[in-house]
Amino acid sequence: MAESKAPADLRRLLDGARELAEDAGDRILDIYRKGFTVEHKADSTPVTDADMAAHDLIAAGLHRLDPDIPVLSEESDPIPFATRRRWRRHWLVDPLDGTRQFVRHNDDFAVNIALVEGHIPVLGVIHAPVAGTTFWATKGGGAYRGGARTQSAQRLRVRVYRSGPVRVLVSRAPPGILLQRFLDRLGEFELRRVGSSLKSCLIAEGSADLYPRFGPTGEWDTAAAQILLEEAGGHLTDTRLSPLRYNTRDSLINPHFFAYCDAEADWSRFLD
Repeated sequence: MAESKAPADLRRLLDGARELAEDAGDRILDIYRKGFTVEHKADSTPVTDADMAAHDLIAAGLHRLDPDIPVLSEESDPIPFATRRRWRRHWLVDPLDGTRQFVRHNDDFAVNIALVEGHIPVLGVIHAPVAGTTFWATKGGGAYRGGARTQSAQRLRVRVYRSGPVRVLVSRAPPGILLQRFLDRLGEFELRRVGSSLKSCLIAEGSADLYPRFGPTGEWDTAAAQILLEEAGGHLTDTRLSPLRYNTRDSLINPHFFAYCDAEADWSRFLD
């Protein structure tokens, strides 16, 4: 079994976060199979019974794991930046990433849990409930994939892209104008549509090269994916190729970004 070289405290937090992500995944699957109700937030995004059940389970579990680390979840009540700016570190959670895919029953949804310290993610867990697969990483400790509740783990490394068709991942939504213009400039590529943070997992394991995102996402959508990619040798950056930073301003909406396999290709040159 591959072993993480994370410090003991980070390893303890990782073990707890992974267990909570997998428990939340079980709860999500139970609701997925039995049926659920759908409501809509003020921004018109959907929220279901499964979102809230997973949020409650994870938030309570993280508090038990370390009551001194605040939790910021997509389903949390709003927390003013005046309060958040004092945080040295915090949990960043999307209890059900890909709610639209969940509602449509296409299985492309995940549980995201990240620990952010000094505005950068240092720990990340992404659990895919339907596949029963968990991806995890810690700063300096490597990126891994394994089955839920198993001790076996596979070390992840991104693919090295130099030439040929670019393996591009996009969301299942119709492409917007910015994305279409980018793809038109990109040259030869192979396109695959995938929901949620699972796109970044595919890049981390070497199955894809690039995920360009030119629409709104929240910080909880990318933090776990970013540390997973970075520890696998990849990157998640804004369109100027600077790594995303977290909890730096009032808004929790990310800039447009690229998730990609290695640093040799300058994807920003294909922008208008």
